[in-house]
Amino acid sequence: MGPLSKSLTGKQKRVLDNIGLYIKAKGEPPTLDELRQNLGFKSLRTVVQYIETLERKGYIVRRRHARRNIELRAVDADGNNAMLVSVPVVANVGCDDLSVFAQEQSDEFLQVDKQIVEEANGEIVAVRAVGNSMEDAGVQSGDYILVQFTDKVKSGDRVAAIIGDMVTVKRLERRQGVTILYPESKDPKYKPIILRDNFKIAGRVLCVIPAAIAEMNEVVPLPQDAEDWR
Repeated sequence: MGPLSKSLTGKQKRVLDNIGLYIKAKGEPPTLDELRQNLGFKSLRTVVQYIETLERKGYIVRRRHARRNIELRAVDADGNNAMLVSVPVVANVGCDDLSVFAQEQSDEFLQVDKQIVEEANGEIVAVRAVGNSMEDAGVQSGDYILVQFTDKVKSGDRVAAIIGDMVTVKRLERRQGVTILYPESKDPKYKPIILRDNFKIAGRVLCVIPAAIAEMNEVVPLPQDAEDWR
């Protein structure tokens, strides 16, 4: 399983944490109905969908022919999943143009495979892509981009660049004192951005987490469950 498939949203982590707390308190895993009650869900189907997603991402395994069949994988002494670290989502980034403010903040976090952070050897944040000018690089609008804070980048790297109070993600090229930020799309409406020294490299793009994975769109809690996630 690749590291990108291991990212968790806050909702997914809430389910995972609840399983860990139950095991720590009771010495055995919860049944699906006990988990539904603990989380305040009205629908057992919603619980099943979360469990299937956590199993697919490698955080739990289920034993066949057992009523209490949920087992956690890679948990530490405190019952936390040892593979995960929280990465803040600090801003949206414009992949179409420079119309998104770099200062935009949120209290959103992604749960990301610890190996990604350790290999980067530096502070990492997540930003959300806006627009499709990097679609040929596998970046779609709404996807999450993990960025390592560094100004040590080279031609060919995909970077997050701040121009004024705006931020954008593009492929970097340096030629004879000029920096060019290239889009990666066959759509001719997307043009390179040519710069001298009136910008700052905020960081290097590490990887992209598709929105479909990060948001887990296949799970749609029933309306009466909505308040539990506020």
